[in-house]
Amino acid sequence: MTKPKTDKGKKMDKVLNETPAQSPSESAEQAAAASGTSYGVDAEPVQNMSKTMTDRFDLLEASLASTQATLVSLGNRITEVENAAADYDRRLSLVEQKWLKIQSENISLREKLVDLEARSRRQNIRIVGLPEKIENGRPTEFLTEFIPDLLGASNFSKPLEVDRAHRLGRQSPGENARPRVMIARIHHFKMKEKILVLARQQFPLRYKDRPIYIFPDLPAEIMKRRQAFEDVRKQLRNAGVRNGFIYPARLRVSHGTTDKVFSSPEEAESFIGTLSQNS
Repeated sequence: MTKPKTDKGKKMDKVLNETPAQSPSESAEQAAAASGTSYGVDAEPVQNMSKTMTDRFDLLEASLASTQATLVSLGNRITEVENAAADYDRRLSLVEQKWLKIQSENISLREKLVDLEARSRRQNIRIVGLPEKIENGRPTEFLTEFIPDLLGASNFSKPLEVDRAHRLGRQSPGENARPRVMIARIHHFKMKEKILVLARQQFPLRYKDRPIYIFPDLPAEIMKRRQAFEDVRKQLRNAGVRNGFIYPARLRVSHGTTDKVFSSPEEAESFIGTLSQNS
C-alpha cells in the first residue's frame, strides 16, 4: 500500500516536471563541462595538414604543367624534324637524279676522250726490246732503216717515212736494265697497219739476238679492256681458233665459216663452252 507523498516530495516532482528533458550526449557534455574535461578535436593540426596537402598539389600541378609544356615543345620539334626529313628526301631524290644524269654524261665524255686519244695515236707503233742508245740520239732516222731491215726490205716498195720517234720515261740505271719502249709515228696509216701485219706474220722477231716486239700504241684504258680477254684468247689459241681485236676492244673469233664478235670475256667463254661440247 502506497504511502501518500509529503509536501516536500510534491515540490520535487513539480521541479522535475518543469525542467526540459535532455539527451544523453547533452548530459555528458554538461557533465564534462562541469568536471572541466572537453571531448572536441583540436583544429590546428588539421589546418597544417590541409596546407601541406595544398602545397604538394600546387607543386604537382606546376610539375605537370612544365611536363606538358615540354611535351608540346618536343612535339613541335618532332614535327619540324619530320618536315625537314621530308624536304631532305625530296632534295636527295633530285640530287640522285642529277647524279645519274651526270654519271651518264661522264661515261659518254670519257668514251669520247678515250676515242680522241686513240685516234691521235692511230699512226703510232710501240717497239719493245731495242737496246738503249742504239739510235745514237737520232731515233727517227734510225727507224726509217731499222724497220725495213727487221721486216724485210722487199716488203716496202718505197722508203719508210717516220714523222717522229722517242723513248718513254727515264733510263733505268745498270747495264742489265730493261730498255725503254720506243714510240714512233708512221707518216701513212696504211703503212703503219702493214708494219703490224708483218710483225704478226714474222713473230717472233729478233735483232742482234734480242727479241723485238711491235705493238699498236693504244690508250691505257683500251689496253686494260683488251687484257681482260687474255685468258680467253689463250684458250682459243690452244683450240686452234683464229681471233683478233676490233677497235677499240672487241674480240673477233673466226671459226669455220662463221665470225663472232664479243664485247666481254664472259660472252667469249660461253662460246668456247659450245666449241668444247660440239667437239
